[in-house]
Amino acid sequence: MMASIARTAALPLLLLLAALVPFSNNDFYVALGVSLLMYATLATAWGVFAGPTKYISLATAAFFGVGAYTVGLFYEKIPMLLLYPLAAIIGAVLAAFVGLTTLRIQGMYFTIFTFGLAELIRQFMTWYQRNVSGSVGVYILTDISARQIYWSLLVLLALTLLGSWLLSRSRWGLALLMIGEDELAARHSGVRTTAVKVIALAVTSAVIAVVGAIVAPRWTYLDPNIAFNPTLSFMRAVIALLGGMQRFWGPLAGAIPLVILFDQLNARYPTSYTLILGLLFMVIVFVLPDGILGLLPKLQRLRAPAAPAVTPAPGAGTLSEPVTPAAPARQASPGVDGTSGVVTTAPATGTTLLAVRDLRKTFGGIVAVDGLSFEIREGEVFGIIGPNGSGKTTVLNLISGVYEPDRGEIVFLGRPITGKPPEEIARLGIARTFQLVRIYPALTCLDHVIPAALFGGHARTLMEARDHAVHILEELGMGAFLHVPAGQLNFIDQKRLELARALALRPKLLLLDEWLAGLNPSEMVIGMELIESLRGRGMTIVLIEHLMQAVRRLCDRCIVMSFGQKIAEGVPEDVLRDPEVVRVYLGEADDA
Repeated sequence: MMASIARTAALPLLLLLAALVPFSNNDFYVALGVSLLMYATLATAWGVFAGPTKYISLATAAFFGVGAYTVGLFYEKIPMLLLYPLAAIIGAVLAAFVGLTTLRIQGMYFTIFTFGLAELIRQFMTWYQRNVSGSVGVYILTDISARQIYWSLLVLLALTLLGSWLLSRSRWGLALLMIGEDELAARHSGVRTTAVKVIALAVTSAVIAVVGAIVAPRWTYLDPNIAFNPTLSFMRAVIALLGGMQRFWGPLAGAIPLVILFDQLNARYPTSYTLILGLLFMVIVFVLPDGILGLLPKLQRLRAPAAPAVTPAPGAGTLSEPVTPAAPARQASPGVDGTSGVVTTAPATGTTLLAVRDLRKTFGGIVAVDGLSFEIREGEVFGIIGPNGSGKTTVLNLISGVYEPDRGEIVFLGRPITGKPPEEIARLGIARTFQLVRIYPALTCLDHVIPAALFGGHARTLMEARDHAVHILEELGMGAFLHVPAGQLNFIDQKRLELARALALRPKLLLLDEWLAGLNPSEMVIGMELIESLRGRGMTIVLIEHLMQAVRRLCDRCIVMSFGQKIAEGVPEDVLRDPEVVRVYLGEADDA
């Protein structure tokens, strides 16, 4: 309790202390404070996007320079108070354009591209001023003092920290976190990842541009080498990484020591400054990947006594023992159909829910799916079986929007969904699990399910999504694990967690990709009982499975695939006796 109060009071106290600096008669401390606030704001804004998403951008200098040049070019024509929002708009528009064209690439490719972007803009501005304007650089002659710059940066930092804190507790902060953990899983939870990333990048870049606009009068003369200095991008990254870019206090924890250190290094070793910066960047990445603040919890865990084991509620299971799912009869809280339970309880009607027509998908010269057609009726469990490499998972990827078919049509509820992105298909009512479980090890079970209920399950508020997520987890026997990190769950509980995330979408069609794979015999029985309970509630299921016992027990109909083509279709008993199926899939005899 005391620690929570201390953390809450720390930020206002720090801001109050920072507000005393301009009253000092020592201009050195004011200048140092300007640098500290500048880098702290840059690192905080950068961390809002890069921290949760893990998209490491080195384009800070580009947006900072755009803001600085906005002031340099227009300060004589436009009042300064209007230049700040103008710089923000220009920075946001540039970032949105960059985001729409580059955020589909990830990892080091995105980092390299953003670094190249900053350098491209710097070279373009140099070329433009030399060949068009006739001179490189602009003079900024204003009466804005260092103390005024300090006050402006302090206000902007306070607003940025407030925005960061609010974002971390919002649906958008949760969406950014999911994107960083597993973007494909986020899309299948209904998160419009492209829009979320572009908006976040645009907003944070707008803040960075405003920092550039505020600081620009600090220099009497501004040229591209000053405004678009690549050292700025690396310095900001080092600060965020040192403090911990996923921590609220990270930018401040990194900025205070590093700004003071680099101020001294720049004064004493001006020719070696950038070399030292690069070496420090490498050391932090390898030695302190989670930053200083990320190291503190690890040290506390080493010193603290072992935590007691999680004690689940009676009948809820343990981390090592899976549990039988709760009985369907439950009326406590809203379910998928708006009344109770986790799925719609409408009985099977025989109405066509999904139609696949003449589907074809190739990867280079390899034909993964070739001329595939089938229909799935509402309320049935439809099996897709076949040897490894026959195209089963590719079919699910085509239905769920991971791939776009080369030919053919997919119709869901009477409307074509061919080529639609996964997030849109999820919102339409198609949910899925994956062949290899896709979970976020560091996030709690509740944090896995809430976004699906919020973004794809039509929950109107965060509280409503939370209630629905709690209800689903309890229905699946995981009520004791709401706040347990997913990485601590055993395998079947991780599979149940992934299933809970899918059910939170309130799906009309559930795609299970080898959901029973990897389970021991007793767990398989539990898994089959769970699927049967879903079928008993009227859920339409597509099941990819290799275990013939499960296919016979669970599936109403199934198809058999071989080399991307359908070779048989019908009820399991008939299909498994088909001579062609026996030859290409089961061998010479049905020994399953």
